[in-house]
Amino acid sequence: MMFSVTAPSRIDLAGGTLDIFPLYVFEGGGSTINMAIDLETGADIEVRPDRRIVIRSEDLGEEVSYDSVDDIRPGGRLDLLSRAVAFFRPECGLNVSTRSSLPKGSGLAASSSLLVALSKGLCSVCGLEPESDVLIDWCANIEAAHLGIPTGKQDYYAAYFGGLSRIFFGPRGIVHENVALSKLDARMMQECMVLSFTGISHFSGTNNWDMMKRYIDDVGDTRAFMRRIRDVAERMAEVIERRDVRAFAAVLGEEWSNRRGLAEGVSNDRIDFMISEAERAGAMASKLCGAGGGGCMLTVCPPDRRKGVEAALENAGAKVMRFNVRFRGVEVVER
Repeated sequence: MMFSVTAPSRIDLAGGTLDIFPLYVFEGGGSTINMAIDLETGADIEVRPDRRIVIRSEDLGEEVSYDSVDDIRPGGRLDLLSRAVAFFRPECGLNVSTRSSLPKGSGLAASSSLLVALSKGLCSVCGLEPESDVLIDWCANIEAAHLGIPTGKQDYYAAYFGGLSRIFFGPRGIVHENVALSKLDARMMQECMVLSFTGISHFSGTNNWDMMKRYIDDVGDTRAFMRRIRDVAERMAEVIERRDVRAFAAVLGEEWSNRRGLAEGVSNDRIDFMISEAERAGAMASKLCGAGGGGCMLTVCPPDRRKGVEAALENAGAKVMRFNVRFRGVEVVER
């Protein structure tokens, strides 16, 4: 018996960091807006006749094995994947093979996407059918234990549901909704959106933790910037629903301007240079995906300036990445 699972990654458009408990409680609630894309992660999970657990990451070229699930211990290579298997405690042995089409440190939520895919597949192996919110909580807990710091939850919703999401995080709970987006509208959005990899890997957990500490300690204008990010996210959902490209670019640029004020290292000279070169070629706004520090960058431009903007980014050292909106969330196929 084998289960093959795929899940989308995401581009976060606004409201990131507000998905981390208890920041959204401090702020009385806040939304994050993200869009699932077809740069995917996946896992193949094969049931073995013995109790041995073999876990392999195809993109990293690494493998670990255990005599049984009882022998899995925290730490070491492929720790996140091993923790997930240990969490679900399958009664059988498994061959687990994972893959990702994303560069390391992309800021596109590759680890969260992969964790959703692997967890959904392990549920199929173990005969579990948890509700979406329950599985997302499990994934967040597994990844927080792996990282050793608090994690946000927006990434898991994109991987689970696909499409364009608005997730409201509030004192009474979390509410997810898919924002209506036709395939025609998605194509129109894609024509004005350029995704590129800056060549600088980042670790979003550290940046988010720095932002959270600065907020709690009331350092500088951190709380004011966080409130502005909360307000910008509400306007982002509105401009997307209006299909207003210029307003979309303006709100995206405002999000980035406020995010830069949350902590040191969100941007750097190299990234600033890429953004300025894109603007010289006709771009209207840019922002890094994830918590900043590097990874992938989203740039908005008029469709007729797209080729020039892409060339400017490439000349500045970035690598343009093709993508489509993925309307489907995590999918499991039994083979």
